[in-house]
Amino acid sequence: MKLLMTIKNLLVSILLFMLMMPVFAVAADSSAKEQAKEQAKEQEKELKAKKDAINYYNQGNQNLKDGQKENAISNYSKAIEANPTLSDAYYFRGYIYAEMGKQDEAITDFTKAIEIKPDYGDAYSRRGNIYYNKNQYDLAVVDFTKAIEIAPSSKETFINRGYAYSNKKQYDLGIADFNKALELDAKSGMAYLGLGNTYLSQHAYDKAIENYNKALEVDPASANAYKFRGEAYSQKGEDEKAIADFGKAIELDPKDGAAYLSRAMIYYVKEDFKKAWDDASQAKTLGADIDQAMLDEFRSSAGVK
Repeated sequence: MKLLMTIKNLLVSILLFMLMMPVFAVAADSSAKEQAKEQAKEQEKELKAKKDAINYYNQGNQNLKDGQKENAISNYSKAIEANPTLSDAYYFRGYIYAEMGKQDEAITDFTKAIEIKPDYGDAYSRRGNIYYNKNQYDLAVVDFTKAIEIAPSSKETFINRGYAYSNKKQYDLGIADFNKALELDAKSGMAYLGLGNTYLSQHAYDKAIENYNKALEVDPASANAYKFRGEAYSQKGEDEKAIADFGKAIELDPKDGAAYLSRAMIYYVKEDFKKAWDDASQAKTLGADIDQAMLDEFRSSAGVK
């Protein structure tokens, strides 16, 4: 009798379990469907965000092309908000910030672009340019070096690093970089100009003049090549050649106050005080770095009240 009751109870339990199974199955199936719906919604939301980001990014590019910098920044910012992993949006926003003189903002954006895309050579190069302009030459060299590792055929980056090395007084490394740029492009006037400036810094005036000559062979309209060759001639005491070069530099770039000031100094030494004053006053007008005491000396020597 007990055995019979046990069997009956067992059968009841099995029956109840079987009756409950469809309920559990329906509940599990319903939960899976809800989860699938949520996942689909999230995927759709993510897809829409990426699509919106691309649309804002493209609008930013058009703004940039049209010279509408503020609008471009706004659209790049919206693109970043929609998709924070869009490295190009950070890059181009940083590019605009750099052009606007907002160096810190530009560095932040280039850094973010690099975090997202570690092989973003242009971002390294442009961030290096900003560090260079901020006189942070060590950081500039690091960035230019990374950019060269990514794109070893970029003559511009070798030239930029060459200038950074030269400003660090690591002249041999600078010269090596300028020569590497010339290996990549034998007609690079900027590379010859860099070599000339580096030799000028070392007081190797003949070598400087030699490279300025080559720069002018490549680009006869290079105001800087004339100006710096004029400095080299001036240091050698070849005043007439220096005056001629400064005059040519001014002809090519009438707004270069530094060329006026350099010529003014030569005229002053030659005691041609009227010409010295004319050049010095023009240099001051153009924003050249000349202190008031020196300007007063030029004026007084020329007899100008």
